[in-house]
Amino acid sequence: MPKLLSPSLIPMRGLATFAIAANLLCAPVSQAQTDTSNATIAPLAEELMVVGEQPGPGMWKISKGNNTLWVIATHTPVPQNMKWRAKGIKEVVAGAQEVLSAPSISVSTKTMGFLQTLSLLPVLPMAMEGRKNPDGARLKDLIPADTYARWLVLRDKYIFENNTDDESQDIERWRPIFAALELYRQAIKKNGMVTSSPVWKTVEGEAKRNKVKVTRVVFEAPLVNARDAIRDLNKTRLEDIDCFTKTIDRIESELGVMRKRANAWARGDIDVLRGLPWQDQREACTSAIQNAAFTQKLGMTNVAAKIETAWIAQVEKSIATNAVTVAVLPLGDVVSKTGYLAKLRAKGYVVVDPTDE
Repeated sequence: MPKLLSPSLIPMRGLATFAIAANLLCAPVSQAQTDTSNATIAPLAEELMVVGEQPGPGMWKISKGNNTLWVIATHTPVPQNMKWRAKGIKEVVAGAQEVLSAPSISVSTKTMGFLQTLSLLPVLPMAMEGRKNPDGARLKDLIPADTYARWLVLRDKYIFENNTDDESQDIERWRPIFAALELYRQAIKKNGMVTSSPVWKTVEGEAKRNKVKVTRVVFEAPLVNARDAIRDLNKTRLEDIDCFTKTIDRIESELGVMRKRANAWARGDIDVLRGLPWQDQREACTSAIQNAAFTQKLGMTNVAAKIETAWIAQVEKSIATNAVTVAVLPLGDVVSKTGYLAKLRAKGYVVVDPTDE
């Protein structure tokens, strides 16, 4: 007989997609001062993307007493045709007692009872349609005319050019935040970069080969009022126009900076990384999701702070337990003056960056 679907395995992709979108859209950007009345595209940056084997940045060293945490800074996008030279880092991973993933959020039903979880099944199809605008609205119905004109130029260049699949053609019916995400992905690809990082796959693989403990640092959001939240999902418009607009600003004006930063990460040039503009659209894109009514019903509030708290708690536990721990963390959280490593320094940990070694 067929197996019953475990409550913890029932797909919540319609809800989790919103958190994923926020994460993918929060790569470093500069909020350019753009003439919004002029729907033109800045020419592609002339800087060539690096290719072949590249070292990436060195590791940050965090210590307390005799125990050490080595932090590897990840970054996206990265040059499409580079290969990460990770020999030295692999040696550190092989000698560690534990490896920590970058922090993330998990949306699951495992904190709910079995009957409560089964009650979600009738409304899950609605959650799966959450990417589209409610009531069949199109982008032109939601976006200011000047911004929409800029969108059309970028859409035709990066999404529609040589791309005729039905999903892409249907993008005019998507919510602004998801349309912005797809535009970002395609623009990155056309500029010789990819949105995937080679770091975690390499680190996790090396840890498993050497039987090093792998710990995924996850803040698990307990679902509250999930059924009502899913029902609200398709009825709710997000306040995501600002996210959409700032993504367009970025693509029009910041591709050159993005390419320079991708190359700097590949070469391991920390000084260049610190010297480039480091503003982003994270607040606009994440607030569109976190302030939505359905998100509030799910109990997913102050998520960023909770993820940070979970990571720091795990790091302190690991440093106290292990002689050597290795962690993977996004570059912005590593170098920011208010980031995770700054918080550890304020707690009395000794933090040494690669340029000081």
